[in-house]
Amino acid sequence: MTYRTTTSYGTWCNTINNYETSPETDLNNYLGSEDADNYDMDSIHLAYRQAIDAALPSDISLCGDEFIGPAYPEPGEFDGYPQDEDGALDLKAIIEGIDFDPADIFERYELYTLDAIGRWLLESKAKDPAKAAAAAMSRLGLKPFKYRPHPDSGRVQALYRVGDVKDALAARPGRGARTDKQDQSA
Repeated sequence: MTYRTTTSYGTWCNTINNYETSPETDLNNYLGSEDADNYDMDSIHLAYRQAIDAALPSDISLCGDEFIGPAYPEPGEFDGYPQDEDGALDLKAIIEGIDFDPADIFERYELYTLDAIGRWLLESKAKDPAKAAAAAMSRLGLKPFKYRPHPDSGRVQALYRVGDVKDALAARPGRGARTDKQDQSA
């Protein structure tokens, strides 16, 4: 196995965004005044790093907040990737070209209580939508992502990731074409 000498291609701050120190800080600031505890931030950060890693050339990595790659790239090694006016790899253009919508990922990893699931996802008209949601989650076999105390009562409440709930609801039996009503005359 041959080893290649590596070097820094710059940090997130001096290459991508002068006001942010890392991709995680970038995403955290996207929230603004919203409470990060209402989201699975670890999964959001991981999804963004995976999107970045997939967009970068195979020999370039984002390690912490620093881009690391070969000190002496082979001729044509970065062909097909954006380059700056000096002919160097343009990391900022690569990152800006990623198909990653923070709104979509934050929606997927938002944490809902049973009451919110009942009201907003199941659109339950029941007197206690949390009970309807608890029954639905039990039938679907979906376990809570985490627990935390209720802000008023202090009792433990279950939290579910919205994307997991939507996926489970979409995959439940009977959510497709009815097979018992197919045309039998053919």
